[in-house]
Amino acid sequence: MAGDEARGAWQRFESEIQGLAAELKRHYRDGVDEKDRAALNRSLEQLREAAESVFKSLETATQDPELRSKTKQAARSLGSAVAETFRDLSDVIEKRVRRS
Repeated sequence: MAGDEARGAWQRFESEIQGLAAELKRHYRDGVDEKDRAALNRSLEQLREAAESVFKSLETATQDPELRSKTKQAARSLGSAVAETFRDLSDVIEKRVRRS
């Protein structure tokens, strides 16, 4: 039962992050200025730093080399997923700026 709850929570997170990216794309398709772009870049940097901090904490919490390795791999996977999601958004913003 607990495994199902965890799986459901991760599925909700995945769905919500994809929804967020889609909403941001829509927002920036409608218009973006330098101030908005700078704010988004700051937010993305804060997100990256927060995720890095979480995984560094997990990594240093154990002496088990296998667990450390898995923590690093999970961090890379999360980073890749978030980066890819927001890379799409960045493309939309860049195209919008070029048209302006």
